[in-house]
Amino acid sequence: MNTITDVAKSFFDACESGGGWEACKAYCTPDAIFSAQADALANVTTLQEYTDWMKGLLTFVPDGCFLD
Repeated sequence: MNTITDVAKSFFDACESGGGWEACKAYCTPDAIFSAQADALANVTTLQEYTDWMKGLLTFVPDGCFLD
């Protein structure tokens, strides 16, 4: 059985490696909201938008993975 920590780690790995919504949607609800204090993300209001933003970011910064 997966714990909440396992699910969170799986989501983080999928998101921070640029998997986008397709890789992340299994770990959250489809209507999950998102907010940040960064100007670059001011118009990003859903988790789907954020995960796809991360995917886009990592397409032009391919070595920008935030994972150790």
